[in-house]
Amino acid sequence: MNLEAISSPQQAPPGAAVPVPGRASASLICRALVVLAVLFVLVRALPILSDPLGRDQGTYLTIGQGLLEGKQLYRDLWDNKPPGIFIAYAGIAKLFGRVMWSAAVVDMLLLFVISYLLFRFTEPYLGRAGAAVAVMAHASLYGDMRYYWIAQPETFQITFVLAAYSLVARPGRWWKASGVGAGLLYGYACWLKYNAIAFLPLLAVLPYLDTSGLDHEPPRLSFSIPRREWLAKLAFLLAGLAAAIGIVLAWIVFKGAWPAMRETQFEVMPRYAAMGIARNPHYLLTAFYRTNRCLGAWNLWVALAGLLTSWLRRDLKRFAPIFFAASTALAAVVMQVRFHDYYFQTCYPFFAVIWAYVAVSVFEGSRALAGSFRKRGWRLAAGLVWLIFAQAVFWPLPEEFSKLTLQYEQLREWWNEGKAFYANYPAQLLAEHLNGQLEVINFLEKNPTSHNGVYVWSANCAIYYLAGRQPPTRFVSNLGIVSLWAEPSWREELMRDLRNSQPRFIVVARQDTVPAITYVTVDSETYLKRFPEFDSFIATNYKPVADFDSFVIYGRSGKALPAAEALGPEY
Repeated sequence: MNLEAISSPQQAPPGAAVPVPGRASASLICRALVVLAVLFVLVRALPILSDPLGRDQGTYLTIGQGLLEGKQLYRDLWDNKPPGIFIAYAGIAKLFGRVMWSAAVVDMLLLFVISYLLFRFTEPYLGRAGAAVAVMAHASLYGDMRYYWIAQPETFQITFVLAAYSLVARPGRWWKASGVGAGLLYGYACWLKYNAIAFLPLLAVLPYLDTSGLDHEPPRLSFSIPRREWLAKLAFLLAGLAAAIGIVLAWIVFKGAWPAMRETQFEVMPRYAAMGIARNPHYLLTAFYRTNRCLGAWNLWVALAGLLTSWLRRDLKRFAPIFFAASTALAAVVMQVRFHDYYFQTCYPFFAVIWAYVAVSVFEGSRALAGSFRKRGWRLAAGLVWLIFAQAVFWPLPEEFSKLTLQYEQLREWWNEGKAFYANYPAQLLAEHLNGQLEVINFLEKNPTSHNGVYVWSANCAIYYLAGRQPPTRFVSNLGIVSLWAEPSWREELMRDLRNSQPRFIVVARQDTVPAITYVTVDSETYLKRFPEFDSFIATNYKPVADFDSFVIYGRSGKALPAAEALGPEY
């Protein structure tokens, strides 16, 4: 709470090496808050270990594993996201192997890294104590995320953006190397999602702004370094960015995947984005509603409170950079047209800093008011001020404790029960059917096939990864086939691949609709009636061999399965 600024009312003689009680006390409180922040992040991070793989994470791991096996993105492995997330998940697949908790471990580690980088970002504006509060506020927001948010592109993206900021904001003679390094990190953030371009002002401008004149009349904003020096620093940042973009593009072109990438990223994706507006007659209303719901009304209100507080206190020099950073993060969300809840992960660190600023302001205001009362001899009033402040600090603790109790109970169940816990995971998305996925995986392990002997007609691609299989077509997920924005030629390509590979099993999902992405309201099984070529292919060459309620498995005719293994053991 900017406790470093607290000074003792007593003046020490020049040259005297005597302790200053006020500063010593402030330093002690700062250290205590930093230790508390570290412990709180650890406590908040551990329950993440029990989170299973969601639909997205299963897709990322399947494609990442395919990259490790020599396949090429877009050409051999289709998805509509940029390449950065699949490169990251190739590393996760290599490091952890076929386990359900791999993405959860990485997400937990990312929380530690983000917490450290957020502390570094916040300290120049709010001091060590304020930075510690920001880290705890962010850990609280982060800990409320649902399992399908873990290790998403946004999580990696904000990590690399904060890391890049840490480099460009660091003074020293190695500024050229820092600039290029920051550009490389930022370039990877852009390859995670193209909306990272919204963070360019954060990296190119914010570290060099002098905001001290914002509280003067008239307000002034200027650079803290000469314009020529700023242009030089910007040039090195952009050089690193260009290098990162060029390296990945060269890899795509060298592997012969550029035509497939061009089709997916520059022809299909614009159509997908346009549908987000064209098929929503109340788009602006939806945008406001989703922002309020996903970012949280409290976060929006605290941003307004911070803005008003800083204006009234003439403290814009501290708050303006924080508000600017939060605005760039929110712009990165808006640029994506859609407002999925996990998109807002990029906003959480900066809104946590806004919470910290408000907490610092309340503390400083309480200290000033209590001091004024003490000078007048109103000791009871001064005590009441601190009592009210203590109540404000205590206010979120019961709910926080309640959440942690539930999360640690789930962590205990995960540790003791393993697969059974995943099968009955609470609050899972209806379309994901974790129990059904585990039943299918167990069936496939009991009935060995070739490496590409299974095709899953669904978006639940964790089945491929956890069963040690790869799809016999580049369409890892069926979202690229059933969606209204898909290329019609992709259906023909899928049927050609299936006829050539003749997979031993075809897994068809039920009740797995994701209309927010596909704009189709029927599940995969029902959609077969709209895809007569595929329906006829299954009816002619396959027969049902197992039914797990949410999934039905078809086996190729002529290779009947042993009756004892047809349904597989239950979890």
